Amino acid sequence: MLRLCGGAFGPRVAICGLTLAACGGGTTDPPPPPPPPLATGCGGTATPSVSVTLDLTPGQHVTLDNTADVRAFRLAGSEAPRDYQVIVQSASEAPGQSVDGCIRVRAERASGNVTPSVPSRLTSTGGESSRDLRRRASWFGRERVLRERDLQELAAVGAQPIRSRTPGLDPLNLADALRPPDLGDTLSFRVGVGADLVVNCRNPTIVMGEVRYAGEYFTIVEDLQFHDQPDSDRFSADEFEAIGRQLDEVVYPVDVAYFGEPADIDNNGTVFALITAEVNKLTPAGEESVVAGFFLARDLTSRSSCEASNEGEIFYLVGPDPDEDYGSDISISFANALARSTVAHEFAHLLNTQQRVTLGSGNIFGDREVAWLDEGMAHLAEEVAGLRAAGLGTRANLDLDMITASEEQLSIYNHFHIVNQIRLGRFLRGGCPPDPDGPAAAPALGDAAGEDPGGVESLAFRGFAYGFTRWLGDQFGASGSGGALPGSREEELFRYLASGGPAHFKGITNVERTLRAVAGVEMEWEELLSLYLASLVADDRAPADADPRMQWKTWNLPALFRQLSDSNLGDRCPFTRTFPLTPSRVNVHVSTNSSTEFTVNSSTGRYFSLVSSGATPGLIVEVMDPAGASLPGRAQTQVTVLRTR
Repeated sequence: MLRLCGGAFGPRVAICGLTLAACGGGTTDPPPPPPPPLATGCGGTATPSVSVTLDLTPGQHVTLDNTADVRAFRLAGSEAPRDYQVIVQSASEAPGQSVDGCIRVRAERASGNVTPSVPSRLTSTGGESSRDLRRRASWFGRERVLRERDLQELAAVGAQPIRSRTPGLDPLNLADALRPPDLGDTLSFRVGVGADLVVNCRNPTIVMGEVRYAGEYFTIVEDLQFHDQPDSDRFSADEFEAIGRQLDEVVYPVDVAYFGEPADIDNNGTVFALITAEVNKLTPAGEESVVAGFFLARDLTSRSSCEASNEGEIFYLVGPDPDEDYGSDISISFANALARSTVAHEFAHLLNTQQRVTLGSGNIFGDREVAWLDEGMAHLAEEVAGLRAAGLGTRANLDLDMITASEEQLSIYNHFHIVNQIRLGRFLRGGCPPDPDGPAAAPALGDAAGEDPGGVESLAFRGFAYGFTRWLGDQFGASGSGGALPGSREEELFRYLASGGPAHFKGITNVERTLRAVAGVEMEWEELLSLYLASLVADDRAPADADPRMQWKTWNLPALFRQLSDSNLGDRCPFTRTFPLTPSRVNVHVSTNSSTEFTVNSSTGRYFSLVSSGATPGLIVEVMDPAGASLPGRAQTQVTVLRTR
């Protein structure tokens, strides 16, 4: 199949406006001269059969997914310069899979001497802006490990989820309802996580804590162990109030709008945020990847089946510990930033689980969302909370200057946005230090089991997922006013995606079914992937006639990353270039004959820029394995070609 889209074209428009051997109508060119014999480079000397010629106008793009078309296609020449972005993709839905390939680009009358294409030199200084940023960015891979171990333990003990209360009843009017706690109350909680992230349903640690904030939706409790510290090393009453108000007024309403209501299984009308030294103890002194906080599914199961369950909605958060009394040093300002963004993220995980299990009667093991999409929505929760806190909305084409216009907005940006943009930048660069294959090096769908790959790879994995969910909301969320944020009503899309619908679909199938049910769009993963990957190089840079689905609406990616590169973060990967994604450049002229070997992971793409400075010769583009054969069917190879000039 071959898909063409330009400004006036919808999805999957039939091709007859291009020069195609199998298509009548449209422009016609004389048959190209037979290609010259090839020298060795990218595998062998065989002359390929070219069955399709692409004669695109600026802004038009085509996605080829027929094996013969992918193997060799022609780009029509012109007396004027023509530039292209070519993205070789594996549309495979199998996580942890990769394929080795090679692309050869040659002018039709070029010599047979192949010149290897050298990717642009990438410079890395090996870190983000500061130690705190490194620690924040790296934590979530360990969070996923912790939640995986929690589910394994629940399965081992046969834990049973608590189901929803009777619909339509106010839990605070029920005979067995618990009153919301008051400021100053002392409460007890069970913590079943120990050193090395070992989880256990049995013999939990009992933690006593004091209520330091009692709000409309959230209750913040401070572990009494922290009372042994000097007041200067703890949050003040004003700081608890400020954190709590932001959770109540920003995080709760936007997370609930996007991901659904909490079930309130403990009938107390509140969600607990427990700041406990037991979380601090999970990060030994000197450790760089700090455990910031977490939600555990065990707290949604009955205590009779898991003794460590708190049978309610609760998060566990790290507290200030500048003197390393309980673990690695955590300053008050660092703990403050962690509390805000971590709750936005973990609350999304809790709500997604409750939509599927507690309220949706699903299986706590088999019906949970796959890792990449679950994390994508949780990182989106951080972003939309940050937009609400700053008084901004979606689809405003924001850049760094627009979102940090005041000191307050700068603080909000640092709490909610910067780490997501580090992750996205790492995906675009293929990691830090950068990988020549760029985004193609990212484990987009996770490891072979579909789980978070952990370590530094987790950052690019999460960057892919966050970027995809943001682009999805921009393109397919409902337009109009009256939404949770100014600019759109995209939350309707994500509420359905969070639950997976009545059948609790997951992953790619969930995305396809949600678009069908909510947006009325019939689109398969291959096409969604090609548009998303194209958007990463086309946003705010493609010609005006380009397909609008190749744009981001909430962020102006080129401006955002250019400003980050110009900022005090600019000497740190992934911001050392004006834009993190650096396609391999092929200079187009009458002697062009270059080849590049690459590796592409499932649901990613390898980017190439074909750039001419004068008249553009006809080009033969071949995509193959290193030996010269077609790429294997398991890769589900497709190639998107976008003419940019």
